[in-house]
Amino acid sequence: MAEQGGKTANKTGINLEQFIEDTLRRLNYTYIEPSKFTPAMYLKQPIFSHKVRYGINIYGLRSEFDFAIYHPEKHPEGLIIEVKWQQSKGTVDEKFPYLVINIQTKYPYKTILILDGGGYRKGAENWVRSQVGNNLLHVFSMNEFQTWVNKGGL
Repeated sequence: MAEQGGKTANKTGINLEQFIEDTLRRLNYTYIEPSKFTPAMYLKQPIFSHKVRYGINIYGLRSEFDFAIYHPEKHPEGLIIEVKWQQSKGTVDEKFPYLVINIQTKYPYKTILILDGGGYRKGAENWVRSQVGNNLLHVFSMNEFQTWVNKGGL
């Protein structure tokens, strides 16, 4: 039964990732292969990559984040977008501390986190939102993210 829930979470998570990718393309960001993202920042045009390896996480293992973007005016040092979707009760919210510690101590760029699906415990969502600061710039729902985008955030 848990495996089925994991498959559903992965499928709906992919839908949220597709929403982010579609938004970036609509805003004229160009897709760049993850291994070429950093060198491509010198092109001075909006670019993004998906599933970018960033180095070593807090467990000493190689890891990746969901999206890296670069915009010469809005995000000249780069920006990471992490997405977490949990539609039904599960364990994603138990992974929030791991994610936040990696964002705050290991990620190379400022980060926004998009949480949606409504399946996490309210206390877990409140805790993540309370961690904004330093490297974690924002925690958004999908609607909040879209509002931020509409106001020129990306």
